[in-house]
Amino acid sequence: MNMKESVFDLVKRMTSREDVAEICARAVMNGAGEEGSRGGGDVCCRLDDSAAALLGEVPQVVAAVTADTDPDSVVAPFALCGNLLYTRRSWRYEQIVRRRVREMAAAKWMQGIVVPAEGEFAALRAADQLPAVPRLLATRFSILTGGPGTGKTFTLGKAVKLLRERNPEAMVALAAPTGKAAARINESLEDLKRQGLLDGVQPATTLHALLKPRPDFVTFRHDRQNPLPLDWLVVDEASMIDLPLMAKLLDALPETCALTLIGDAHQLASVEQGRVFGDLCGMFAQNVARLTISSRFTPGGTIDRLARAVNSGDEGSFAEVKDILGEGQTAFFRDIGRDASTPDSWGDFRAQVLAGFGAFASSTTPEEALESLNRFRILCALRKGTYGVEALNRYAESVLGKECPRPVMITQNDRMLDVHNGDVGVVMPRKNLQDPQYLCLPTLKNGVRRIRLELLPETEPAFAATIHKSQGSEYGDVAIVLPPKGESPLLTREILYTGITRTKGTVRIYAGEASIEACCRRSVERVTGLA
Repeated sequence: MNMKESVFDLVKRMTSREDVAEICARAVMNGAGEEGSRGGGDVCCRLDDSAAALLGEVPQVVAAVTADTDPDSVVAPFALCGNLLYTRRSWRYEQIVRRRVREMAAAKWMQGIVVPAEGEFAALRAADQLPAVPRLLATRFSILTGGPGTGKTFTLGKAVKLLRERNPEAMVALAAPTGKAAARINESLEDLKRQGLLDGVQPATTLHALLKPRPDFVTFRHDRQNPLPLDWLVVDEASMIDLPLMAKLLDALPETCALTLIGDAHQLASVEQGRVFGDLCGMFAQNVARLTISSRFTPGGTIDRLARAVNSGDEGSFAEVKDILGEGQTAFFRDIGRDASTPDSWGDFRAQVLAGFGAFASSTTPEEALESLNRFRILCALRKGTYGVEALNRYAESVLGKECPRPVMITQNDRMLDVHNGDVGVVMPRKNLQDPQYLCLPTLKNGVRRIRLELLPETEPAFAATIHKSQGSEYGDVAIVLPPKGESPLLTREILYTGITRTKGTVRIYAGEASIEACCRRSVERVTGLA
């Protein structure tokens, strides 16, 4: 019996009503994010008036609630807020986030800070970074959002320095949803640490490591009864945080602790339930500092204009995207809609793979291979099928040959080995089949650490990666591959924007016009009660 059948059976036994049981089972499937649900990330289910009225007849199963209802007061398995139907658990998580963030956003912290525009703060951009620093410190909840290369980490470093000048004993922690994201924060902060801006601040860690999971891997040692000993928690790549994890994080913060979320509001939402970061950016606009000037792309240049056109959501955005791609400057479109049977038929795709991975393929040491690996990457919306990661990794391996080093991505955390889902290293070709093979991973100071392959958890090739997995990364050039017909629900504004903004140089999009149009017209939609 699957989940939907189990819920249907339970509610029917409680109410003797098949109509009620069907509605409740559908709500669970939406919130569970199972295949076939509406996008696989809804927090609740939106009902029409007649269905909502029907559920009002069974209070033993569905509790009527409002936005002010205590999250711990609901005992029925479902909650109905207006026309939004939740499972009790999802309702409780959303209420914890709503109530706690509302309290923190209204709580004053370090008011009246004036950031000098000279000395060590002179490097802050007057247009956006300079006013962002006092906003991050003004209340106990703040958001710092901006696209790639806008200087979010640099701005944060200046805010940390200002805080510690006022309160040298302040306990500050940095965290991220994934090990890969935490490692990237630490890499980005190296310069700031050398400048002494982060003295006394521990290296970033994952949210799970910070909260300390219990053996059930669902609850954490740090919670409302055992809060974290912190004065300020900063979480990067916050768009990846799903609703349950955000609720548990907020539950573990003491009342005197401030929280700053950092991320790009235009990037993909979390894989699991909710779009918490995007919802909070809209709900608490007065607590949001926005950085708008990117150093990764030339302002007004091709990539900058392309990303803005994709994001606009205007009626004419598809036409504008087509025009920009047609300029043939640093962004290119290859129409694979007519003959998309194999990658060899996608125009210059084979040539781009050979050229993009050329330096990597000719590397003779792990150091050379790691240095050249991020010069090029294939990014996909899908995992399976002709246009997916699995097929294109096999294609790249066949084109580049057996003597090419292999990029390998870790797909499962292993605390003993200190490797994380999303870490990428290289495996060098063996001269002797009897020689052991190692995954060579980069270290913070441009070194290499080696782990024998047989000790590793789950891995996969990494010539190609999903756009989801690429969040937070940057590459010299990228090739984006999308299914040409535009029918996949994964083809959204957010996925195309995220893929485009991974490049520091050029982007080539191998797709059909229908898939580009689908991305421009479709946005990630998740039913939540936060927005």
